[in-house]
Amino acid sequence: MARHMGIELPLVFITGWFAARVAGDRLTRILAPWNMAGVPALSFSMLVVSLWMVPSALDYAVLLPAVGVIKIFSMAMAGMLAAASWRSGGIVIQAFFTMNGFWMMFVVGMLYRDAPQQLCSVYLADDQLYAGMAMMAWAVAGLTLWVLGAWRTFRRWACLEA
Repeated sequence: MARHMGIELPLVFITGWFAARVAGDRLTRILAPWNMAGVPALSFSMLVVSLWMVPSALDYAVLLPAVGVIKIFSMAMAGMLAAASWRSGGIVIQAFFTMNGFWMMFVVGMLYRDAPQQLCSVYLADDQLYAGMAMMAWAVAGLTLWVLGAWRTFRRWACLEA
């Protein structure tokens, strides 16, 4: 579980993010007709990430190889769609999805860490503790990176107005 939540899923999402960067503006233009201000694609990404935080979804991904493949494909697509939609969303939409997404990840991490019983049937309880701590760390790191980027954006706007 810690491997899934702390390493595999974040790295697959990040790989999808970088794949969208490699695709460049072409992917953004393909998505543009149905992706107004990036909200539909960012919503899909948030739903996919949320799904794979559910303990029974992880159980199915381990027990059923087809679900494991869907897990990898959906997380890569979530990363691609989020990256392709990020700039078009603007700072307010970015703030909405970033703060809600990382808050949810942090709280789910706390629930995994502090749960009095084993949540996943295919993992040990100790693994659940480490998965929760990893999710909390990813949430803090992701939110910190976004805040630093937003701060740079605000400073750039201030320099342009001066």
